[in-house]
Amino acid sequence: MNDQRWEEVLRRLDKQFGNLEFDETEDEETRAVLESVVWKSPQGRLKLTRTTRPLVVDKKLHYSNRMGGGTRVEYVYSDTETTSRIRLYRWSEIANDWEEIDAAAFDE
Repeated sequence: MNDQRWEEVLRRLDKQFGNLEFDETEDEETRAVLESVVWKSPQGRLKLTRTTRPLVVDKKLHYSNRMGGGTRVEYVYSDTETTSRIRLYRWSEIANDWEEIDAAAFDE
């Protein structure tokens, strides 16, 4: 999902439900940005998260053939391209935590 589409989704949520709670965090190690928005709906409290990170263009494995030698994975990231992942959660009073809603449930 590109930035323009994400902004469109946020505007629709604000127009339909209002009173949105925004949060944004950045993970330095993985260079990922996590954006989330929480709102109240007729189905209860919902949270939509978008994780954006640089596209992995190469994966290098470093290892030795010696017994007990360690292995290491090095990722090469794109400077220009990113990838995004969207997830939807519902607040569970029983578990007192967010539970992910499977997108296949909307196909029915």
